[in-house]
Amino acid sequence: MNYPLHNENKKHPEILTPIHSSYSDEYAERMCDLYLSDHIERNEQGELQEYYRLHARDWHTPEMALAYDIKCPKCGAILKQVARQNSGTELGLYTCKVCNKD
Repeated sequence: MNYPLHNENKKHPEILTPIHSSYSDEYAERMCDLYLSDHIERNEQGELQEYYRLHARDWHTPEMALAYDIKCPKCGAILKQVARQNSGTELGLYTCKVCNKD
Protein backbone atom coordinates (compact mmCIF):
# COMPACT_ATOMS: atom_id res chain seq x y z
CA MET A 1 0.00 0.00 0.00
CA ASN A 2 1.15 3.54 -0.70
CA TYR A 3 0.53 6.57 1.50
CA PRO A 4 0.88 10.02 -0.12
CA LEU A 5 2.28 12.53 2.38
CA HIS A 6 1.10 16.06 2.96
CA ASN A 7 1.75 18.86 5.41
CA GLU A 8 -1.12 19.86 7.69
CA ASN A 9 0.77 22.51 9.64
CA LYS A 10 2.16 25.53 7.76
CA LYS A 11 4.33 26.48 10.78
CA HIS A 12 6.04 23.07 10.70
CA PRO A 13 6.39 22.03 7.04
CA GLU A 14 8.72 19.17 8.01
CA ILE A 15 5.88 17.24 9.75
CA LEU A 16 4.21 15.00 7.18
CA THR A 17 0.91 13.16 7.51
CA PRO A 18 0.09 10.08 5.41
CA ILE A 19 -3.17 9.81 3.49
CA HIS A 20 -4.72 6.36 3.05
CA SER A 21 -5.09 5.65 -0.66
CA SER A 22 -5.34 2.87 -3.17
CA TYR A 23 -2.74 4.35 -5.51
CA SER A 24 -0.69 1.94 -7.58
CA ASP A 25 3.10 2.13 -7.27
CA GLU A 26 3.31 3.68 -10.73
CA TYR A 27 0.67 6.33 -9.99
CA ALA A 28 2.20 7.27 -6.63
CA GLU A 29 5.65 7.52 -8.21
CA ARG A 30 4.34 9.82 -10.96
CA MET A 31 1.91 11.98 -9.01
CA CYS A 32 3.11 12.30 -5.40
CA ASP A 33 5.96 14.57 -4.30
CA LEU A 34 6.51 12.31 -1.27
CA TYR A 35 4.91 9.01 -0.30
CA LEU A 36 5.43 5.97 1.90
CA SER A 37 5.24 2.37 0.74
CA ASP A 38 4.78 -0.39 3.29
CA HIS A 39 7.03 -3.43 3.59
CA ILE A 40 6.76 -6.49 5.82
CA GLU A 41 10.18 -7.90 6.68
CA ARG A 42 11.84 -9.96 9.39
CA ASN A 43 13.63 -7.93 12.06
CA GLU A 44 16.88 -8.90 13.82
CA GLN A 45 14.95 -11.32 16.07
CA GLY A 46 13.38 -13.06 13.05
CA GLU A 47 9.91 -11.65 13.77
CA LEU A 48 7.72 -10.11 11.06
CA GLN A 49 7.66 -6.34 11.36
CA GLU A 50 6.10 -3.58 9.27
CA TYR A 51 8.39 -0.96 7.78
CA TYR A 52 7.76 2.05 5.56
CA ARG A 53 10.03 3.30 2.76
CA LEU A 54 9.95 7.03 2.01
CA HIS A 55 9.93 7.86 -1.71
CA ALA A 56 10.39 11.25 -3.37
CA ARG A 57 9.61 12.34 -6.92
CA ASP A 58 12.49 14.86 -6.82
CA TRP A 59 16.06 14.04 -5.89
CA HIS A 60 16.96 14.44 -2.17
CA THR A 61 20.31 14.62 -0.42
CA PRO A 62 20.58 12.68 2.85
CA GLU A 63 20.29 15.97 4.76
CA MET A 64 17.09 16.90 2.92
CA ALA A 65 15.56 13.48 3.59
CA LEU A 66 16.43 13.58 7.31
CA ALA A 67 14.57 16.87 7.77
CA TYR A 68 11.14 15.17 7.69
CA ASP A 69 9.13 13.97 10.68
CA ILE A 70 6.63 11.47 9.32
CA LYS A 71 3.53 10.30 11.16
CA CYS A 72 2.65 6.61 11.27
CA PRO A 73 -0.19 5.70 8.88
CA LYS A 74 -1.77 3.54 11.59
CA CYS A 75 -1.44 5.38 14.91
CA GLY A 76 -0.11 8.87 14.13
CA ALA A 77 3.10 8.56 16.19
CA ILE A 78 6.29 9.90 14.60
CA LEU A 79 8.12 7.16 12.69
CA LYS A 80 11.76 6.31 13.46
CA GLN A 81 14.24 5.94 10.62
CA VAL A 82 16.02 2.56 10.84
CA ALA A 83 17.94 2.46 7.52
CA ARG A 84 19.50 4.95 5.14
CA GLN A 85 18.25 6.00 1.76
CA ASN A 86 19.04 3.78 -1.23
CA SER A 87 19.12 6.61 -3.77
CA GLY A 88 18.13 10.24 -4.23
CA THR A 89 14.49 9.25 -4.64
CA GLU A 90 14.26 6.03 -2.59
CA LEU A 91 14.79 7.52 0.83
CA GLY A 92 14.98 6.12 4.37
CA LEU A 93 13.31 3.05 5.83
CA TYR A 94 11.10 3.76 8.85
CA THR A 95 9.28 1.86 11.57
CA CYS A 96 6.74 2.78 14.23
CA LYS A 97 7.94 2.03 17.74
CA VAL A 98 4.34 2.28 19.04
CA CYS A 99 2.75 -0.16 16.57
CA ASN A 100 5.66 -2.63 16.68
CA LYS A 101 5.94 -2.63 20.45
CA ASP A 102 5.61 -6.07 22.06
